[in-house]
Amino acid sequence: MQRRAFLQLPAGLAALAVGSASEDRDSNTKIATAVDVHTMTDDHLLLLKQIGLRWVHAEFSDDGSYDAIKTAVERFSRYGLQIHSGLVNTYRSERIQLGRPGRDEDIEKFQQFLRDLGKFGVYSAKIDFHPGNTYTTAMVESSRGYRVREFSLDDFRNKVEKQRFDRVYTADDMWANYRYFIKAVLPVAEQADVRLALHPDDPPISMMNGVAKLFIHYDAIKRAEEEIAGGSKYWGLTLCVGTWSEGGDKMGKDVFGMIDDFGRRGKIFAVHFRNVSSPLPRFHETFQDDGYLDMYEVMKAFRRARCTASLIPDHYPGLAGDQDHRMADVYSLSMMRTLLRRANLEVG
Repeated sequence: MQRRAFLQLPAGLAALAVGSASEDRDSNTKIATAVDVHTMTDDHLLLLKQIGLRWVHAEFSDDGSYDAIKTAVERFSRYGLQIHSGLVNTYRSERIQLGRPGRDEDIEKFQQFLRDLGKFGVYSAKIDFHPGNTYTTAMVESSRGYRVREFSLDDFRNKVEKQRFDRVYTADDMWANYRYFIKAVLPVAEQADVRLALHPDDPPISMMNGVAKLFIHYDAIKRAEEEIAGGSKYWGLTLCVGTWSEGGDKMGKDVFGMIDDFGRRGKIFAVHFRNVSSPLPRFHETFQDDGYLDMYEVMKAFRRARCTASLIPDHYPGLAGDQDHRMADVYSLSMMRTLLRRANLEVG
């Protein structure tokens, strides 16, 4: 737009034009969505292009080979999409996470995945470390009538929980296994120029099904960063806003404190932009505009921190007639773009 014509616009329209243009800055927070590279249809990719999406988190399931990554990168590029974060199930191997024989073989596979991501300029790779997890105790209907996952701590302890593996794995066991994994893969990530993005434990409960969960508090995240990762700029977070808000006031820092700390230091690489009805001991997942967190304030916090992470919707509520969650995805992405555009205007 020519400068003279721009200056003649009403103030609101001029600001909106600035907000729209600012979305393309590399320094901006990024709106993305998760896609399964093996099942995503061309029709769905076209839809993402049509709504103006530029970034995706690519889920490779069990096939994170070089050829699979190359095929995905080339295919997505035809729709103007770039992979900002990659995920492969290899790191979730019980041999890795429970410290069992054969873990080195699985670690080598994940190391190669990181090297191959780096060859295509993928920014980060998601990891988590909770092999004994239970995410859901029931499916419920929200007050607006959509179906969502609920977790009740009482129901879990009394109706669901049972020892999942051959023995109990203590916090010391799990820290040792996590340390072994990170010490093996972080140097490879650094060489490949790919960042490791740690997801907190969802829900944030210290022991589930006989396995201790580590990443349920700020202090544990700091221990992982400082003591194990040595402050490497290639170790950081997939900050799951939903998970962190599930913990309420028991997390050491709230969502805003985490963004202010890790976001300002460039240590938030990816974000799951999700809301929940309330903190533990009972919550259900919600659309972003239907939970207890003010997600516009969360978006502003990312901009105040100058966070360049890619944000995706997470755990879609079930809408009528929406079998593949496309409507829920578009609804969420449209809301996220609106929040980001407004935050760019207000915060910069």
